[in-house]
Amino acid sequence: MAVRNPEKRLVDAAMKLAAERPWAEIGYREIAAAAGVPLAEAWRAAPGRSAILGHLSRMVDEAVLKEPVALDEGDARDRLFDVLMRRFDALGPYREGLASVVDALGRSPARALFGGLVLLRSMQAMLIAAGVPAEGLRGQLKAKGLAVVWLATLRTFLRDDSEDLSPTMASLDKQLRRAERLYGWLGRRRTRRESEGPDETAGGEPA
Repeated sequence: MAVRNPEKRLVDAAMKLAAERPWAEIGYREIAAAAGVPLAEAWRAAPGRSAILGHLSRMVDEAVLKEPVALDEGDARDRLFDVLMRRFDALGPYREGLASVVDALGRSPARALFGGLVLLRSMQAMLIAAGVPAEGLRGQLKAKGLAVVWLATLRTFLRDDSEDLSPTMASLDKQLRRAERLYGWLGRRRTRRESEGPDETAGGEPA
């Protein structure tokens, strides 16, 4: 009989093991065994440790996208703050394991590149959830800008042991404001012409 929801079981097992030991020391077979998923079925669900991390990313994205913020709730920065804090909340149960993974990714350029591609897809999803245009080249630039914000705040989140995540919230607000100053709105620096009026193609919001 097939195991029910093998992807989540693999994610849960992987993060539990990573919370106990360095991610680099944990093998795929060990994760599958800890998840109680037969190896062939595990490989079909997530072929490799990177695929398991991809499932984790999609799980937290879906948790946010299930309840996107209302477009009349503040400006784009306010909505992105809400969306990204929801993503941090969804990652809360996996924080200790995630810290081990982040440390390992930082030591491997190839793995960091894969993680970056997954992250950019996630950031595009967060832009969409916040009602910020995310299509085309400008959308890709916004996703990259938001990824910088996310990664800078992630460092604080991984050390944040407060009940209300107030240090994480303060860091995220600071990073979003900094990005807004630097890029106009997470896509690219505004030209003088753009700063004189709203961008009609983005519904009046700066790019």
